[in-house]
Formats: sequence, structure tokens, C-alpha cells
Amino acid sequence: MKTTELTKKLLAAAAAVVVAGQVSAAWVTVVRTSGYYDPNYGGGEFTLKGSPWANPAHYSSKTLVGDGFQTFCLETDEFLDDQPFTAVLNTAAVLGGKGGGSPDPLSIGAAWLYKQFAEGNLPGYDYTPGPGRAADARALQETIWWLEDEQLALPSDLTFYNLVIGQFGSVAAAKQDYTAVNPNFRVAVINLWGQDDQGNWTVPKQDMLVYLPDGGVTLLLLGSGLLGLAVVRRRM
Repeated sequence: MKTTELTKKLLAAAAAVVVAGQVSAAWVTVVRTSGYYDPNYGGGEFTLKGSPWANPAHYSSKTLVGDGFQTFCLETDEFLDDQPFTAVLNTAAVLGGKGGGSPDPLSIGAAWLYKQFAEGNLPGYDYTPGPGRAADARALQETIWWLEDEQLALPSDLTFYNLVIGQFGSVAAAKQDYTAVNPNFRVAVINLWGQDDQGNWTVPKQDMLVYLPDGGVTLLLLGSGLLGLAVVRRRM
């Protein structure tokens, strides 16, 4: 995805947020829940806990597990070790990934798919925990990675690939930066940060999707460079 002035500002703001010993954003953890993912596959679904930005009232009960919500990875070469993480809200993946650069703005296709998923009405998705859901989680994860240029090959299961191409009409349209197409889409990116050997929270970890509780106000805060600090100001 092409870099925009907005995402340049966001990257600078994110770097400021994670300076050691100063203000952190949210503390989050990410776990796996049996029946919601393929144990032989590294991708989603994941259960993210602790986010102040996701309102359970805006997620379907099908996509809430315990005190967390279900989400997917955006990058294939960042991981979820050494928890917990500090987290900031963004519109792009940062400092990682096999494709798309850094920052790597979220595509409209991935945002649209995740919105349908979060609301519990993604066509063709089996929401019943078990083998069917695990298989669909893998298919959706592969489609998201393909949209984000993390995976060159088409998904092994084309269900959600066909769905997103049908929605937007072409590959190019589905891969557009979503903030340029629809800034009020209510889907954003949570950048996760881990701790280095000196205790600084500056090690980039996985970037994950979140469905926002408002009609774009949070993204306007993002555009001002405030990220999640307008919502949460926790001391480390």
C-alpha cells in the first residue's frame, strides 16, 4: 500500500509513545482459544485482551471470547512472544512485514472483511467453534495477508478472496489504502510493542485488527497524532 502523510505522522507519534519510562498506551495480551484456529497453522483467529478501543457492544457475540475479542494478524514475520505488550492505535502496520513498506496502511479489502467478521455476518464463515471455524479462520487469514502483500500466492481456499474481489470489483480496488477510500470504516490497527534487554518498550511485535466503537471519531484523533492517548493514559 502507498504511504500517506497521515501514516507518516502516525509512525512518528507511535515512536514517541513507546519511549522508555514515559507514557504507555494500553497493556494487552493475545491468546489462542481452542476451536477458533488451526493448531497446525500460525495465523488467526487470536483472542486479544485488554484493548480500550474495542467496545464489546459493537462486536457480535460470535466474535467475543471470554473478556477478549477475536482478531487477525497483518504481518507474517512478526510474532507474539514475551507478553504482555504495550499497544497503540493506528491505521497501518509498522516496522515489519514482508511487503508494503513501513508504515503499511491497511487495505480497504482487509478492513471490509474484518468488519463483516466482527459483526458476525461474514458470508461463508462458520462461526461455530470447531474444525469448520478453524478452517475458515485460516482462509480468512491467508486472504488478509494476500491483501496486505504479505503473501504472494492466492489463498488456498478462495472463499473470502472471491468475496472481497466481488465487493470491490478488482484486485487493485481491494488493495487500496482504506483511509483514502473510506476514513469512517471503523476498522483500525493495533500496533504491539515488546520490551528490549534494557527494559524499553520499543521492540515491534505483531500488528492486529480492531473494530472501533464509533463512526470515525477515533480515526480523527489518530489523524491529529494523538493515537490512543486521548483514550488511555496509563503510567508504565
